Amino acid sequence: MFWCEGIVLKTRPMGEADRVVVLYTKERGKVGTAAKGSRRPKNRLSAVVQPFTRGRFFLGERATGLKDLNQGNILESNQNIRDDLLKMAACNYFLELIDASVETEDPDESLYRLILLGLKLIGLSTDLDLALRYLEFQLLNILGWGLQLGKCTSCGKELTDEYKFSPTEGGLTCIGCRKGDEVILTPKSRAILAGFERLHPRTVLKLKLAREDHEELEKIMRLAWDARMEKQPKAWQFWKQVSSLEK
Repeated sequence: MFWCEGIVLKTRPMGEADRVVVLYTKERGKVGTAAKGSRRPKNRLSAVVQPFTRGRFFLGERATGLKDLNQGNILESNQNIRDDLLKMAACNYFLELIDASVETEDPDESLYRLILLGLKLIGLSTDLDLALRYLEFQLLNILGWGLQLGKCTSCGKELTDEYKFSPTEGGLTCIGCRKGDEVILTPKSRAILAGFERLHPRTVLKLKLAREDHEELEKIMRLAWDARMEKQPKAWQFWKQVSSLEK
């Protein structure tokens, strides 16, 4: 048995009163747990296993399968995200990207810090589209899939004006190295993406982008992620539906 600090990535019902709770922990990485009785309103675990909660969790080891989630203390509830449909949808999408991209019990402290940053950024942001593009970009970097925006991904040639974005290559290609899947990336969007490398999150909260910039950045990042995932996250479609109604 051991204590760990973690974030609730997702939950699902198990049996009549239990939940499967997937955590991303600072010490162990992604961990699947069983929280017995946590679907009962008065159960001592019901609050600490709510989505997006950051807490301290006491887990029991098993020989195989899920660990037992025996106790928990809330460090940050992030109730403000659960109370806002748009922010909840955005956060579900961000955390599903992480859940689908990492292996069980493969800890990465930089990824844990990004999750904490993502919850803060989504909670504070008035432009959730931009916040998600920033987080998608940072997550690609942490996972080793960072976009190559300075040189041709194939030949290493410095790029000026004759370039396009290749999702399968994960970056820009010159006119002599085309793969056939390229799409246009305007200089402005290239500069915004490159700026994500050095922008402080507080600066992201202050940025204002035109509608066409939002649309192009979303297209590029969606293509980049789709090229690296077996299937599109279910939470992406829900996010798009909710955000389109709001707009």
